[in-house]
Amino acid sequence: MKQLFIAITLTLLSFTAHAQQEITNTTHPKLPTLNLQMADGSIINTHDLLGQPYVLHFWATWCPYCKKLQPALQKIDDMGLKVIAVSFKEDEDAAPAKALSDRGYTFKTAIKADAIAKQLGIRGTPTTLFINKQGDVIWLTNTSNPEDANLHLNARTLLHSMELKTE
Repeated sequence: MKQLFIAITLTLLSFTAHAQQEITNTTHPKLPTLNLQMADGSIINTHDLLGQPYVLHFWATWCPYCKKLQPALQKIDDMGLKVIAVSFKEDEDAAPAKALSDRGYTFKTAIKADAIAKQLGIRGTPTTLFINKQGDVIWLTNTSNPEDANLHLNARTLLHSMELKTE
């Protein structure tokens, strides 16, 4: 039993080390500077987010897979990792911020982001990008599984990077 515990611990540590290695790997693509039009009328420029990790969640109000994933994203946001929902492929009368608010979610919402999605090559929903402090996309996923271990591992890795002092 003790050997099984040691084996599991070593396996988990290797995953953590791998995730930490990914966060510092310079081969990840740099997210271009984007101007996100927010539902409240403000603009968020991704260049202004450098120095802090965050998540961009590309979604649509009509997407059942997005709806399934969003409780996990709210938990990630509640843990302190900023999540920005980026709405695209919407009907003209869609109200993405209201849809999220009605579902009980508090993360910020960018709207009318079809051109941004096209610029990034994002075609489907949900597409979620995990971005490190340097503005590199460390992980892109189309998962809708709120229990996906990689979703939570990458969130914890980015949260951990917030705690590390930069030299």
